[in-house]
Amino acid sequence: MIYGPDLAHVHDSAFDGFVRSAAPHLLRRLRAAGIERGLVVDLGCGGGILAAELLAAGYDVLGVDVSEDALAIARERAPGARFVQGSIADVELPLCAAVTAIGEVVNYDAPASLGPLFARVRAALRLDGLFAFDAAAPGREPDGRREFTLDGDGWRLDVEVAEDRFARRLTRWISVERGGWVSEETHTLRLFPAHEVVAELSGAGFLPRVLRGGYGDGNELPVGVNAFVASAG
Repeated sequence: MIYGPDLAHVHDSAFDGFVRSAAPHLLRRLRAAGIERGLVVDLGCGGGILAAELLAAGYDVLGVDVSEDALAIARERAPGARFVQGSIADVELPLCAAVTAIGEVVNYDAPASLGPLFARVRAALRLDGLFAFDAAAPGREPDGRREFTLDGDGWRLDVEVAEDRFARRLTRWISVERGGWVSEETHTLRLFPAHEVVAELSGAGFLPRVLRGGYGDGNELPVGVNAFVASAG
């Protein structure tokens, strides 16, 4: 997974709706858990949409993403946050009040088990901490394969998607035309059934909940995606 400058721009302008919809519900869940202040680590922060909302609500924010081009957008949008380039698989997680990973972040280039990631998150969270994220499951692409095209202001996006249910893997072949140039990327996601995610969370010491309807009313999950909230205590 790369998210170079073209795809980072397109993703931020055309695929921002889910994070924007989830943000107010995530803030309410933090406050309902008694987390009014403190550091929130946003894994796979992209262009910093959630980071900006967290900052405005009074939280400190550390955003992590593998794409330096996405982080450049995030730094402009949320200059009060701290951002680091790195993979969620091995980035150092500081002591924090909450960790978020919104938008299938845990599925990208993922290992066979999410257990090690969950254990690292659990070790970083304070005792009343919260972990909120979503994960794509088998059935993410119900028809197995499809193609689609999107056009925006100065860009065109062509995507082919295929799911291998036996291997529990989803592949997206992405082509972006922008400014007279064409860039291509291939993204691979490992798919995790909800019951396996819950078992891995429990094994890491979390008390997990599955939010099948989304993070809150009006936040509709994509087909084949489950949302989770896991408390550390």
